[in-house]
Amino acid sequence: MIHRAQASPFSDIQPADPEVRAWWTLAALGLLLRFVIMPYGGFPVDIGTFKAWATSLADNGPAAFYGAGFADYLPGYLYVLWIIGEINRAVRLNDWAFLFALKLPAVLGDIGAAWLIFATLTRFRSRLALPLAASYLFNPGIVFNSAFWGQADAVAALFSLAGVASLGIATPVLTAVLLVVGVLIKPQTAAVLIPTGLYLLKVLSRPPEGPSRWDLVLGAAGAGVAALVLVILPFGLSPVGLMGVLRTALGVYPFSSVVAFNFWGATQGFWQQDNVRWLGIPLYAIGTTATLAGLIAVAVWAWKRASIPHVFFAAAAGLVITFALPTRIHERYLLPALPFLAIAAGLDRRLVTVYAGLSLVFLLNLVYAYTRPYAQTFLLPQWIDRSIFSDPATRVYSGVCVVLLMVTLVVLFTKIRSTDVQA
Repeated sequence: MIHRAQASPFSDIQPADPEVRAWWTLAALGLLLRFVIMPYGGFPVDIGTFKAWATSLADNGPAAFYGAGFADYLPGYLYVLWIIGEINRAVRLNDWAFLFALKLPAVLGDIGAAWLIFATLTRFRSRLALPLAASYLFNPGIVFNSAFWGQADAVAALFSLAGVASLGIATPVLTAVLLVVGVLIKPQTAAVLIPTGLYLLKVLSRPPEGPSRWDLVLGAAGAGVAALVLVILPFGLSPVGLMGVLRTALGVYPFSSVVAFNFWGATQGFWQQDNVRWLGIPLYAIGTTATLAGLIAVAVWAWKRASIPHVFFAAAAGLVITFALPTRIHERYLLPALPFLAIAAGLDRRLVTVYAGLSLVFLLNLVYAYTRPYAQTFLLPQWIDRSIFSDPATRVYSGVCVVLLMVTLVVLFTKIRSTDVQA
């Protein structure tokens, strides 16, 4: 059951409330846990690349970055690395401090996303606000990805979640800017733009009371474009150049599944070329078509049910679709879906199973990817590789991901009875 939003967003969040005090206690423990883990791990290739990029940005500036060497990231996260590089240039970080600095943004992203889960579900009067925020804060896969692996997915997830959470609270201009920055950090979050944009278009062009607000529609669109231009301009990129960087990133791993437990992991296994044909059609074309079909279906659903809670549902579904169905997907790309699923689970308990199941799939996927011999990290005992991470087992986990996507869509398309939801 979806809960109705309050007229005054977040008005139930008072510092003296026991749940709020409990949240801050949990947040402190979650941060402490990550600080204990952060000196360890670090995927060697990723950490080495981040160090090189941070140093290059500090020494040469952003305008000289693209074209000077390999770069498959969009400019969004490079600003974070630039700041770290400037700090290193000023104080000369040792290896431990540099590793800590590179992991810190994602760790803070975890804490911020957990807070938004708590605040948003409190806004919608869900009894699961604190438990689901805690489940995300201490989600082993989330902790592993940021505090141990040292990846940046949590930062993009935070911006995307903040963008949707700002609906009904802040100006649509802020919503657009947050979402665009999230996409420029990790383009995998782009699916969130669809339901959010459709919601803003519908409620502003057809408000229940008062005249249409096309000025806000155009303002949000303009702000999104302006944010994109302002972020990429210091790097000497035009929108066309940005698309070139994106094409480069997509072309690095032309495989059906880059160790992702998704549809292609279930049917093809890993590291298989995606130009192989099924019934004369390349796998990448099949994946792209299936993804677009899924996103269009979700977009139609979101347009018919324009409310803020439904945006969270549609965003969660879209993010799972863009992990489960396209080719060339990495194991970490499921992360942005998890905070949205946590909120969706707090609004409809049928999705608790999906959130828990995909959290487990995500953790298994990360551990599997991190411990492959070519990763040069550490190896698991052979009995684990021959059982828990055998080829049949990983295909089962991949199949579970697809089944949970189907469950998500079934829940999504059976929510017609919840049309009483108001933003």
